[in-house]
Amino acid sequence: MESKLKEYRAIRRRKELIDSAKEKLENSKRKIVNFLIPETFRNMDKNDQRNEEEVLLLENEHQEPVSQSLIMEESVDASELSENGSIIDEKQESWKYFTVKWSIYGLIWVTLYIFFLTLQFGAVFFVISILIGICLNTRTRPKKKGEVSAYSVFNENCVSIDGTLKAEQFEKEIMYGAGGMRGF
Repeated sequence: MESKLKEYRAIRRRKELIDSAKEKLENSKRKIVNFLIPETFRNMDKNDQRNEEEVLLLENEHQEPVSQSLIMEESVDASELSENGSIIDEKQESWKYFTVKWSIYGLIWVTLYIFFLTLQFGAVFFVISILIGICLNTRTRPKKKGEVSAYSVFNENCVSIDGTLKAEQFEKEIMYGAGGMRGF
C-alpha cells in the first residue's frame, strides 16, 4: 500500500511540475509577443472584431426577424457539413505566433551562421541548412480525402490542377498562338 502511495505522489508531483512548466512557458511566450509586436498591431484584431460586430448588428437591425425553425435548419445543415468533412478542421496559427516563431528561427539561424563563419565553415553550414530546410518542408502526412495531388497521375481520372501546362495546350499555343486562333 505504501509503495502505491509513493507512486501516486510521484506521478502527482511530476504532473504538477509539468503543469507549472507549461504555465511558465505560456507566460514567457506572451511576454515575448508583447515585447516584439507593438501594441497597435496587437489591438488590430480586437478592433477588427469590434467593427465586424458593429456591422453585423447594423445589418440585423434592418432585416426581418428570423424564425426559430430557420435557425434550427441552419444548425442542422452546419452539423451535416461537419460530419461529411467538407469543413476543413486544420489548426491555423495566428499571425502573431507565426511572426514570433519565424523571427526566432531566423535569429537562431543567423547566430549559428555567424558562428560557423568565424570557424570558416560558413558555406558548409549554409548548404547543410538548405538541405535540412528542404527535408523539413516536404510533407510526410498522408493525403486528405478529396485532396488533389500536383501530379495528375496520382489523381482520380488523371485530373490535373488548375494552371498546369499540358502537352495539348502547349501544342495548341505553339501552332495557333496564345489566343488559340490561327495567326496570319
